[in-house]
Amino acid sequence: MRVILLNHRQKDWYAISIDHQDKRIEQIKAVFGRQWSQSNQMWLLPQTEKNKQFIKSIAIQTKISKPSIQKKQKNHTILLLRGNRMRIPFYPSKEGIAYIKSLAYYDYDKLYKHWTIPYTKWSFEKLSSIFLKQKIHFEIEDKRGQKIKPTPLIVKEHQRECPIIVRQKLIEMRYSESTVSTYTSMLKQFFSYYYAYKPAEISHEQIREYLRYLVQERQVSESHQNQSINAIKFYYEKVLGGLRQTYFIDRPRKAKMLPTVLSQNEATNLFRNCSNLKHKTILVVIYSCGLRVSEMINLERIDIDYETGRVHIKAAKGKKDRYVLLAKKAKNILQDYLDQYNPEKYIVEGKMGDKYSSSSIQKFIKKYAELAGIKKPITPHTLRHSYATHLLEKGTDLRYIQHILGHSSSKTTEIYTHITQAGIDTIKNPLDDFDL
Repeated sequence: MRVILLNHRQKDWYAISIDHQDKRIEQIKAVFGRQWSQSNQMWLLPQTEKNKQFIKSIAIQTKISKPSIQKKQKNHTILLLRGNRMRIPFYPSKEGIAYIKSLAYYDYDKLYKHWTIPYTKWSFEKLSSIFLKQKIHFEIEDKRGQKIKPTPLIVKEHQRECPIIVRQKLIEMRYSESTVSTYTSMLKQFFSYYYAYKPAEISHEQIREYLRYLVQERQVSESHQNQSINAIKFYYEKVLGGLRQTYFIDRPRKAKMLPTVLSQNEATNLFRNCSNLKHKTILVVIYSCGLRVSEMINLERIDIDYETGRVHIKAAKGKKDRYVLLAKKAKNILQDYLDQYNPEKYIVEGKMGDKYSSSSIQKFIKKYAELAGIKKPITPHTLRHSYATHLLEKGTDLRYIQHILGHSSSKTTEIYTHITQAGIDTIKNPLDDFDL
């Protein structure tokens, strides 16, 4: 157990770092005003005399110390690109720049602040000797077989924060934590791009120019582009009160990609290779109920009726509630898990009793898929797609599947009719009638 003095969100705290299996955590949880800091991974207690005495009572020979700051040696990265080009995305010193400019076909990108030169053994050795002399430490990353997406380098003086009123408006309108984080991040990038302008001074044409920059220069995904559009529209329409018909942005045509699904044998092998009961419970419940990963980590013990097998999904995507059924086998696995782990509030909890991490689920499902010999790219959402497809193959009406998945439109559910092989296998190909 370690205690430090910490100023967090303009308040003074006693910050406690403690092993998640330490029984003293229960005493800390009982303190009035305590908080868990996800960013610091520590328990926070307000700096009061009472809390100081409490810490002394549970901490034997634990000293309150100020956090030490350790300077890390900065390591730069040189990229080897297709076409045998070498990119130096950092300041290469005056001597390094002089050498680069002495070469033929060098290039300097003002937007991304990097130098690019032809890659030869001789030029690399010469640069290495200059960097060694200047005490510049670097690593080599060979990207000659990949296409590099440029990462914008924003000068510190040009960085702009998203206005606080945006976050307040999003919370006021009850947007999810994920949406609040995404919108504020997108707007921060947008306002930093036009750092010389006040947000209200940015014209419609400049907005379109920024979106073209995202596609042509940054080469962002369609999803990223759409999120940027939604964030910008939210700011100008909801925050500044602009009229929708006077603010219009063309959206990218959405690619109609079929989702990856597992066969029933692949899903069975995946579950069988889960040696960890907690992990197995998570995957089985996601599949059995057709859940999104956010619905799984927000599922509470009181949401499950074990007599009827009904699961109450609260305030899911679109702020909609729904009921789904838990399979009998899933119920047995879940009961074994609850008997062993006995979580307090949520079905699955993190080390400190908070919500389980969605990134953890995304990581371990890939591990078990590899053990099961599944070569398909798999995510937790793959189980939801697979569940819906297997229901359709068993003859379940599409309207029931729509309700189980919580889709607002039947068109969203109809995508599974393009995946299932039920009925297609009985179709006779006309080529088989040809006399070849």
